[in-house]
Amino acid sequence: MISAVYFILTLTGKRRSIARWSFSISIALLGLESLVTGFSAAATHADHFLFWQQIRLVVLSFLPGTWILFSLTYARGSTRKFLHSWRYLLIVAFALPALLATFYSDSYILFRQLQGDGSITVLLGWPGQAINFLIILGSVLSMMNLERTYRAAVGAMRWQVKYMLLGLGTLFLVRFYTSSQALLFANVHSGMDTLNSIGLIVSSLLIIRALSRRGHFDVELYPSHAVLSNSLTILLAGIYLLAVGVLAKIVALIGGDISFPLKAFGVLIALVLLATLLQSDHLRLNIKQFISRHFKRPMHDYRTVWMRFTEESSSHVRQPDLCDGLAKLIAETFDSHSVNLWLLGSGQTKITLAASTVITDKTSPVLDLLHEEIKALKSQFSNLRRPIDLDKAKADWARKLRESNPKKFPHGGDRICVPMTTRESILGVIVIGDRVSGIPFTEPEFDILISVGTHAASSLLNLQLSEKIIVTRELEAFQTMATFFVHDLKNAASTLNIMVKNLPIHWDNPEFRDDALRGISKTGDRINDIIGRLSTVRSEIAVDLKPLEMGVFAKQAIEIWQAPENTELVTRFESRAVARIDKEQLSKVLLNLVINSSEAIEGVGRIEASISVNEKYVFLKVRDNGCGMSQEFVNKNLFRPFQTTKKHGLGIGMFQSKMIVEAHGGRIIVESEAGKGTTFRVALPLEQS
Repeated sequence: MISAVYFILTLTGKRRSIARWSFSISIALLGLESLVTGFSAAATHADHFLFWQQIRLVVLSFLPGTWILFSLTYARGSTRKFLHSWRYLLIVAFALPALLATFYSDSYILFRQLQGDGSITVLLGWPGQAINFLIILGSVLSMMNLERTYRAAVGAMRWQVKYMLLGLGTLFLVRFYTSSQALLFANVHSGMDTLNSIGLIVSSLLIIRALSRRGHFDVELYPSHAVLSNSLTILLAGIYLLAVGVLAKIVALIGGDISFPLKAFGVLIALVLLATLLQSDHLRLNIKQFISRHFKRPMHDYRTVWMRFTEESSSHVRQPDLCDGLAKLIAETFDSHSVNLWLLGSGQTKITLAASTVITDKTSPVLDLLHEEIKALKSQFSNLRRPIDLDKAKADWARKLRESNPKKFPHGGDRICVPMTTRESILGVIVIGDRVSGIPFTEPEFDILISVGTHAASSLLNLQLSEKIIVTRELEAFQTMATFFVHDLKNAASTLNIMVKNLPIHWDNPEFRDDALRGISKTGDRINDIIGRLSTVRSEIAVDLKPLEMGVFAKQAIEIWQAPENTELVTRFESRAVARIDKEQLSKVLLNLVINSSEAIEGVGRIEASISVNEKYVFLKVRDNGCGMSQEFVNKNLFRPFQTTKKHGLGIGMFQSKMIVEAHGGRIIVESEAGKGTTFRVALPLEQS
């Protein structure tokens, strides 16, 4: 009756969603299953009984898909992402039972047995066992998803969804138990139908309690998409199946125990009730107060609280994530359903909601305060950095904060406003309300809140300063790059400008035209080279590695370069060592090292290029007797972009060379001394024969 009423309400209701539809369909299927079970119990003929039992299993076969679909969409703001990641499993959950019901429904049940006590046992065929296995799988996966949703909920959101999750969890748990018994013994005892009915009644009562809390279908939670590695559901399900399987075999070997299934079910229900009680906010609060009152222990372990807040604040690098984490932690620590973090804007004229355990809308409300109200708020907390009772404050800014932080519960107690202050300024406030049982905050808790507010302000200030530093560095890097880029482009533009001015005068001179064309081509190549080098700063080097004899490669790479008149180039490339290299990319490295050496030589100089080998590496060595570099420049700046000691250069060549060598799995070793020269050694892995 309840399932029929809710299904009709969903059909006629204005607000429809996947979660509502899947919930309504599953409730309707459970209602239909109860009806068919009643018909089978009333059947006097064996064939009629078996017929209704087959219909019952067909109805049950469509439950796992609807359960999983509901568990993925209920109270979740990222429904589409979860449905997309679970799409294949959903298709199997719906399609496999449909195939079994279409082609093998006659084989669900083999026959029935009448017991001496008047009960009935139905022996299952393999399709019937498969249906029960799918119900077990659907129950476990659904409970796992509901557990994930419950963990993501905090404060008022957890209060809204708690009874729905407990009701469905009870239903799935009972079905998990009865189906595991059916799969274990390959039969269904009539007593299991009674347990299913009891479980459905209990879960219906919890669901009715949940339906009385408005808005639970409208809550939007954003649990992690990662697999729940520490899922309590999966752990307990595995332990239970293993333990019951072993005990069942032991009981069967020693003579059997007729009441064993009921005893196992009693243990299961006891665990469920214990878990339900432990999830009660009131019970957990009463336990804290009892321990604090009778064992002379503070209600909060200050060291633990401080460590938790320190870990939370240090584990985030983005301001929204930090605010969300702090809001949830404050709600859990002080048993409050409503925690809102308000931050002062950069102009210090508006307050923006940065995080909330109540408001799930992604658009952050903005509270407009007058200049005098902002001044009064700062004055309130500048002299006395202590939380205040927001409901008793009479200032205009306090009234506006009360209106923007409405109470969700009539007996949640007064709202507390905690400042987030540093030595010099106030960054915002934390409004805490709707406390469990409405108990007032104590003086020790006020002391903790003062520390929490100061700690939150320090963490927020550090993040804001870090973001400013990052922006400043990005701007500085852009300006540096632009300076080098503009400098080289300016030289290229000057060359082209001189040619254009002289073209009308010397156009009839063939030699001038040839020189002009060569100059334009050279300038174009220079511009393309600048663009190509700049592109390497923001992209990874792609290499096509092929085995090649290093001596042959080095000779071919170096022969296109002509040494200046004042420079002697000596090469020793006799080695026949083989390495896997990208010929084109590594040629850039060798040429860049040789050109850098020639540019470092002032007057007459010498460059030596050679190859050496050890057991694991082949070394390309380039040595010069030029001006050299300081060890500080080599350690800090040599391989950084836009850092150069040359008058005309972008400072990208060595950065690009390092990227190419590392893409080959090698490294560059530098030995240099100012005024005495530099030696570069490129170490590359040998090709293993």
